[in-house]
Amino acid sequence: MSQAMELALGTVQFGLAYGAVGSGQTVAEAEVERILAAAWQQGVRTLDTAAAYGDIEARLARLCGTLGFRIISKIRPLSGLSQAQALAAVQMSIEQSRQRLGERLNALLFHSAADLLAAGGPALWEQAEQQLKGSGIRLGVSCYGPEELLTLRQRQDIRIAQLPANALDQRLQQTLQGPQAELLTGVELHVRSAFLQGLLLAPERGAQRVPAAAPFLQAWQKDCQAQDLSPTVAALGLVKALPQVHSCVVGVESLAQWQDIAGAWQHARPLHRPHLACDLPEAYDPRLWPKP
Repeated sequence: MSQAMELALGTVQFGLAYGAVGSGQTVAEAEVERILAAAWQQGVRTLDTAAAYGDIEARLARLCGTLGFRIISKIRPLSGLSQAQALAAVQMSIEQSRQRLGERLNALLFHSAADLLAAGGPALWEQAEQQLKGSGIRLGVSCYGPEELLTLRQRQDIRIAQLPANALDQRLQQTLQGPQAELLTGVELHVRSAFLQGLLLAPERGAQRVPAAAPFLQAWQKDCQAQDLSPTVAALGLVKALPQVHSCVVGVESLAQWQDIAGAWQHARPLHRPHLACDLPEAYDPRLWPKP
């Protein structure tokens, strides 16, 4: 485990109804302010947001008030646009993020790795790089798996990236323990989806929502019971076992959820459970889940 690994707060639920087993509602502003205050008091210094998370990027600086959070945001996905339109959209998205977040903005990630993997990807990266030159704002990418990052790392000088990792999706763990790990040296890695959009915290509801994940969630539930660990502690322990990871990004819908996760983070110890890894993308990739 990296000694510097931090807990970071995601903000998608503050701008969108999000999560496979969530409440189906966005978080009220008063509750957001309480969550932010508690997170700051408990040592969190990084927030994760995106231009595509509803309107939260536009509201986040105000909601932070005097709290000096660093913010990582994301360039809007560019699917369906021509190359000229995509270049213009990158420029506008960067300008808006900088205007909205000001000096708090620490890094910008391409929200969709597919945009950079496409034929016009190098030009998009070059434009964003030129636009941010001298600003101190780092440029990176959000990926759905380490294979995307490994490919892009050989094309661009990516210094910060976000990827999923959890009990079912252990591809990052496998990559960081394999021969390709050196390709990720120098990349600040941020992990998301530790709870698999809540499926790991509510396995029975998760199995109903994503039938393909049902047998894997049942194995996960039995493993947690055998270790006498809460699903929250166990899920965070798996993240803490990852080498080279800078932070774990978690999202919450209430102050009570945040307090539970923050407490679990303090108690979690590195946990290795390779036998729980799933090789069925339909179980761990939200893009392949049935529509609600």
